[in-house]
Amino acid sequence: MTDPVKLLGVMQGLSFQERKGSAFFRLFSELMASGYMDQVTDFEIPKIVRKAFLVSNFSLRADRWKVKDQLDVKRYRVASRFARKAVLGSRADFNSILQIGSDYSLDTFGRSQFSNVPVFSFHDNNISSFLKSVAPGVVGDKRKLSVYNFEKDIYGRLSSIFTMSKTLRNSFISDFGLPEDKVIYAGFGSPFGVRDVKEKSYSSKNILFVASHSFESKGGKDLLAAFRKIRKLDPEVTLTLVGREWGVDEPGVKCIGFLDKRNAEDLRKYHECFELASIFVLPSHREAFGEVFIEAMSFGLPCIGTRAGVMPELIEENNAGYVVTPGDKDEIAQIILDLISSEDELRYLGANGQHAVESEYQWSTVTSRIISQIEKFV
Repeated sequence: MTDPVKLLGVMQGLSFQERKGSAFFRLFSELMASGYMDQVTDFEIPKIVRKAFLVSNFSLRADRWKVKDQLDVKRYRVASRFARKAVLGSRADFNSILQIGSDYSLDTFGRSQFSNVPVFSFHDNNISSFLKSVAPGVVGDKRKLSVYNFEKDIYGRLSSIFTMSKTLRNSFISDFGLPEDKVIYAGFGSPFGVRDVKEKSYSSKNILFVASHSFESKGGKDLLAAFRKIRKLDPEVTLTLVGREWGVDEPGVKCIGFLDKRNAEDLRKYHECFELASIFVLPSHREAFGEVFIEAMSFGLPCIGTRAGVMPELIEENNAGYVVTPGDKDEIAQIILDLISSEDELRYLGANGQHAVESEYQWSTVTSRIISQIEKFV
């Protein structure tokens, strides 16, 4: 008989994750509510040190600067010291640790009382998966290898690794050579409750696009070009863009700025965007997980994504829509036209997505998979 699981959660930037309502914060909230997590330990690199790393990675190219700063092993090592200090200073009663991500290491506890505590990690990405979304030449091979080796060392020392998607699980196994029984697909929970979409109307011919940043890389420009083709053939089709004021002012397009889902009125407006749409389209050039697809499926919306990252897993495997070649505006336009003209198919695909949310994408399912694995080690 195993001991009850008493987890200590470790997260960098807890307050930020809480503000944006991240999947990581929701996972820890679910684990605490279900009694499996005793406490969440937060840590931060001091702001002046963080700024020094940002300056040290400066590049005249904004995309290169961002990636260099993100892939900085020196910063990871500094973060590791603060993370270990936070764990050692914890007064929580725990017998296992669950950390978020792999840009810090908890391995070296010295002779502390925690030196034999099993450590686990939860991920929406890894370096190999991330680099598939980075354009050639943005970051050098030496830096890539340095981060890869840092992560691989962490993965080798962890008791188990939990992933948000099956696609990412495959990456850990194939790209890092990890044993299959060490990498566990845990999944992801919908931020919205299960909804009854039997009476949903699909007659609005409204396309919904949601992205809080990176309009171009999220496929916004591709969708806009496709929409212009669609309008010539069917002027009743409309497009709603949510996330920022993208500066688009043309017939049939409605721009809604950033909606803070922590604010009750903004959340109501956000829900309304899904309720009034007939189809959700995010032809992203890269997508580590794609939480917004799960949101759309919660509202019974068929989805169109691309054959990049996790999108085929979320959309095609659940028969909830279609994926296209990234950047193929003609293919995007044709699929939208075909779908928007058939309410029966929209309803069929929407029901499939809603069923997937109900049966697979629930936090209770995620935590059950995580706890079942951790119980083997405590």
